[in-house]
Amino acid sequence: MRPFTRGPAMLVSLLALGSLAPVTAAAQSTPAPAAQERPRPAVTAAPRSGPVRLDGHLDEAAWAAAEPATGFTQQRPAEGAPASENTEIRFLYDEDALYVGARMYDSQGGAGVTSRLVRRDQAAQSDALRIDLDTYRDRLHFVQFVVNPAGWRADAAGHDFSWDPVWEAATRVDSLGWTAEIRIPLNQLRFSRDSLQTWGLNVIRVVERKQERALWSFWGQNEPGGPAFFGELTGLRIGRRPRHAELLPYAVLRNRRLGSGDASSPFHEPNSSALRVGGDLKYGLTSNLTLSATVNPDFGQVEVDPAVVNLTAFETFFPERRPFFVEGSSLFTFGQPGCSINCGQGLNLFYSRRIGRAPQGSSLAFAAGPYADIPENTAILGAAKLTGRTAGGYTLGLLNAVTRREVAEVATEDGGRVFRTVEPLTNSFVGRVRREMHGGGLVLGGILTSVDRDLSGEGLRSLLPGSARTAGVDVERLWARRTYRLYAAVSASHVAGDSGAILRLQRSSARYLHRPDRDPASNGLFSYAYDPSATALSGYGAIARLAKQGGNWTWDLNAAAISPGFETNDLGFQQTADWRWLNGSLGRRFTRPTRHYRTLSFAAGAQHSWNYDGDPTRREVLAVTSAEFLNYWGATFLAGRSFPSLSDRLARGGPVVGQPGSSMAAFNLSTDSRRRVTLRTGVQASRDDDGGSTFSTNLNATIRPASNVLLTVGPGFSRTMNTDQYVTSVADTTARAFHGRRYVFAHLDQRQLFMTTRASVTFTPDLSLELFAQPLLASADYHAFQEFAAPRRREKLVYGRDAGTIQETQTDAGVRYVIDPDGEGPARSFSVRNPDFNFRSLRGTGVLRWEWRPGSTAYLVWTQTRSGREAVGDFDFGRDRAALLNAPADNVFVLKVSYWLGL
Repeated sequence: MRPFTRGPAMLVSLLALGSLAPVTAAAQSTPAPAAQERPRPAVTAAPRSGPVRLDGHLDEAAWAAAEPATGFTQQRPAEGAPASENTEIRFLYDEDALYVGARMYDSQGGAGVTSRLVRRDQAAQSDALRIDLDTYRDRLHFVQFVVNPAGWRADAAGHDFSWDPVWEAATRVDSLGWTAEIRIPLNQLRFSRDSLQTWGLNVIRVVERKQERALWSFWGQNEPGGPAFFGELTGLRIGRRPRHAELLPYAVLRNRRLGSGDASSPFHEPNSSALRVGGDLKYGLTSNLTLSATVNPDFGQVEVDPAVVNLTAFETFFPERRPFFVEGSSLFTFGQPGCSINCGQGLNLFYSRRIGRAPQGSSLAFAAGPYADIPENTAILGAAKLTGRTAGGYTLGLLNAVTRREVAEVATEDGGRVFRTVEPLTNSFVGRVRREMHGGGLVLGGILTSVDRDLSGEGLRSLLPGSARTAGVDVERLWARRTYRLYAAVSASHVAGDSGAILRLQRSSARYLHRPDRDPASNGLFSYAYDPSATALSGYGAIARLAKQGGNWTWDLNAAAISPGFETNDLGFQQTADWRWLNGSLGRRFTRPTRHYRTLSFAAGAQHSWNYDGDPTRREVLAVTSAEFLNYWGATFLAGRSFPSLSDRLARGGPVVGQPGSSMAAFNLSTDSRRRVTLRTGVQASRDDDGGSTFSTNLNATIRPASNVLLTVGPGFSRTMNTDQYVTSVADTTARAFHGRRYVFAHLDQRQLFMTTRASVTFTPDLSLELFAQPLLASADYHAFQEFAAPRRREKLVYGRDAGTIQETQTDAGVRYVIDPDGEGPARSFSVRNPDFNFRSLRGTGVLRWEWRPGSTAYLVWTQTRSGREAVGDFDFGRDRAALLNAPADNVFVLKVSYWLGL
């Protein structure tokens, strides 16, 4: 059974906000003026006329020269009403920095201020002040700086919190409320060369106990918001451009203590240590363009990926966590316009985790001998990025990385040693350019990616393509105060190499060009037909979205097409080609509180997808409603129906078969986030027309025993009953309907129990300890082995019941099933191994982070992994838990110290 598309992912997890007091009619907000009628505020920055000491006191005489920004308006909970607490924000500047002085009054004085200390960039759930700056005044891009009363800081380029500029802040709680003093060096910002600057500005204040969000330059909850709605910061006279150069050398000491591994392997080394050095560089070529580079990078402080059990033919997507690649990653986004409901795949041409991934030629090493010493990851020799904006309005993002040729040492059967190249020397490049016009109302863009490999190693030519290119253009049009949006993108790909490498791509799960029942086709400019002798693969992808994203009523229309030969996985992430898709939705939102709710929304949508042969592969409808109640609890309910269709992937290269329709429902509930203990829980269930089903549930508890301690515990359980899980295929000339092969499936009973636990203690704004642990217990029981009765149909024949015989046998290698598919008929019997398994995993990380001086950081990291696997399909919590705890552990200890030099 195929779970309903994007089921839990489509749930809008509403955080519970605010107080328990009901909202009466008198307390409801007065309507704010329409966006096009609403004047945008402005405030003038004053030259710094005297010293400013960052201590949070605001008692320097220089602050008196700056006019305050006041007149905040509530966005929540009483949309359009004046802010319930007064706020005054002043701006000063000199040739080196912008200064912000903020006074946040509170009617309850210091007692009314909610203050929590967490690690930098982590959500604080406290009172907060956010400064948004659109330094180009292009109404598209902005940076944000956030502080809270405890001195916590966060920063982001847009909503990319990987951006970590060097800046300072001091806060203080007093009898009037709280204050903040902020110093932002100008060399950390990008702006035009004009001597007199006008920047876009917004200031947002959060009063946690009231769940109040007030804006200096207001926009409603049913408006797109963002830099187009900012006010202005005027009066900035910047003469000398500050020089922007940063050097960040670092040293890393790593120790590995392995409890697992094959002790008989000549490469088994249970205890090893290594020292490496490297560095990062940032250099401001101009006030608009920044060059970032890294040499011999190390990412030992990055949290490990969670364990997953993937029984599909498709790769699992893991988000990027490495700081060099995360920072500024939004600049390279292309062909992903998003959608409201039932979102399909976009054109993801750049997936940075392709750079430095695990070597892809491990099979070449093990083909040469039983033991091999294979590097865990491909070393990145160096990488460089050029990002920024030109004076002509072009936004640029260029990235180039070189990864090392990786060699595995192999111990052969006769005791000798040989070497095999398992990853070639590779150069990866991506370039993205966008041109903003008409105040950001029209954006034209393009992208180019390139991968080039030196395939001189034995066996690599038939494994990997020598070169891969993609190119694309896109356009975005926004109008009516960004209420309406049109986005369209088209891209082409070309991959070239040895016929063996191209054959692997043709037979991959993304397209299965060798499927025997595909309609006849020929190859021209783009690849459509299966050709084992081909040395290139070419294709195109296109996607478009037209949406109304502002106002109470919202809607969108989406379309996409990805040709069979489109291939981006050398530097992008792609699961499916040979795919066409239509999608649409309609929604209504209510943002003004009533006696029953604070916010309420409804949406419904439908999607239809088919392949290039015209086979319908998915037809779905979905409806969702979300509400935030007067007690600041939130709830989301979702229900949908998937109609019977065809699958060109289920047989993994075999003919198209039928797939049943299914119905699903899901429910999420969250409690008041102001409390020390916050709960979020969800449950999802589905059932298909052939008797398959899924059920999953989770509970997430966030506990704040102290203002600087945060504990999150999230247990979850899922069970999937699949009636058509692929097992294998075997050659059989009597299986004429399936073109000479039998495709074997089974019923699958899969269970997973997991728990994600995080704990953090923030001792000071610069010193924190974080712990992460994820145990996972999973089992898979395969039974009722079967085959489809005919292509393009759903009916299946169970061996031993509906057709033929099946017999379990015990061999030295384990249990095998001997299957005679037609009993007394002419078909030959065959055997398949028992695919049952029981998997246990524990992954954990502890990170002590100390920013011992501005921009300079020391990390002490401990990572532990342990896992085990057995060929049994049942789930026994007591047995599996004990086996996991008794499994040998691999421990890695890392000490990384970096030193920031501002040149």
